[in-house]
Amino acid sequence: MTLNLPIMAAPLFQDYSCPRSSMAPFAETPILSLYRSSPIEVSKEPDLLDGWWKSGYAWICISHRSRFNKPGDYIAMELAGFPILIILGKDRIVRAFHNVCRHRAYTITKKPAGSSLVLGCRYHGWSYDTRGNLVKAPQFDGLDGFNKSENSLFKIRSCTDRAGFIHINLDAGHFEHAPDCDNIVNFSINHGISTTSTWLTGWNVDGAFNWKTAGANDRTGIGTPRVDTSKVNFMESILSLFRRPCLDLNGSQASYLAPTTAVLAFPKSPIWIMLTTAPVSPEICTVKCDMFSTTKQPLHPNDEEDLKSFLASYVQDLEERYAALKNSKPNEEPVFLPILKAHLRLEKSVGMDIFPGRRDDGRSASFCRAEKVCKDLDEMAKVAGLVRTDSVQGGLEW
Repeated sequence: MTLNLPIMAAPLFQDYSCPRSSMAPFAETPILSLYRSSPIEVSKEPDLLDGWWKSGYAWICISHRSRFNKPGDYIAMELAGFPILIILGKDRIVRAFHNVCRHRAYTITKKPAGSSLVLGCRYHGWSYDTRGNLVKAPQFDGLDGFNKSENSLFKIRSCTDRAGFIHINLDAGHFEHAPDCDNIVNFSINHGISTTSTWLTGWNVDGAFNWKTAGANDRTGIGTPRVDTSKVNFMESILSLFRRPCLDLNGSQASYLAPTTAVLAFPKSPIWIMLTTAPVSPEICTVKCDMFSTTKQPLHPNDEEDLKSFLASYVQDLEERYAALKNSKPNEEPVFLPILKAHLRLEKSVGMDIFPGRRDDGRSASFCRAEKVCKDLDEMAKVAGLVRTDSVQGGLEW
């Protein structure tokens, strides 16, 4: 039996004039198109309350186009509990999907990166092509009422800007606004970053901090990497005089893409890096570092070691700042707090949890009322000390 999930309606195409010249059209159109009026694919979704989500941080810069060289190249990651798959199609378009099989909700690929024109779920063998279409479903062929076209992977809205940065939006509702890419495109032009850049290598570093720490504003200074130069000993500094010129880490220039990504370029060097902060829990994040070059020049081992030390210092700095923030009282209300409070009020009014990136599963009004009763009982039990407080998820923790 197939997973009881709603079936996406047939794609609805309409004219969409991109409000910024820096934006390439959305996922179903070629990258770097010169047309300013391009189709955007949308899906009819169950209605929530109009205007309930007005955050300007809905778009997330997740990767760069030069990460994908040939059709079938993909990367997979988890973002705040959402398994995500980014893959390059045969038409050279990068698309994003939920990395979840439509049969039994099993993860399709567990590898962080790879290349395959057909991705198969290991649970029961359901397979999907680079467009997310179901191409094989063992023992379901010829079954009455089963249609492969109605069991494709759930798409995630995505687009690629003219500098090659790939943006996704987990909101499953209907909207037509594009991400603001003017700053990153101008930054990329100044530093030679484009779709012709070369991906060199990448690694991850885990840190004990909340994801919003990496995106705090300039008033706090958070998000500006600091390198501890005192750790470099005297002999190392002498030997460096006889080596090739190293990266000027302290002279790096950065462009921040809210809410989770920073791009750093280094003076007189083709090297640039992309730092993406992926929330794992309210107090744990994984910082993904991808290293690129604007030329075909291979990476020097010294540069890689320097950048790994640089990233370690960056994460350590975020951990220290987060620890300090936890023990301090803010002078003004955080920008995200009103949005979170409004969301909690909305959930309370409808009597159910609302996940903007999750499709409605057809819950009835009676089900929602019953769920609200259960939640109220849980809260009463927590107050009475009958359950562990750490076993009840808090709405504002993230």
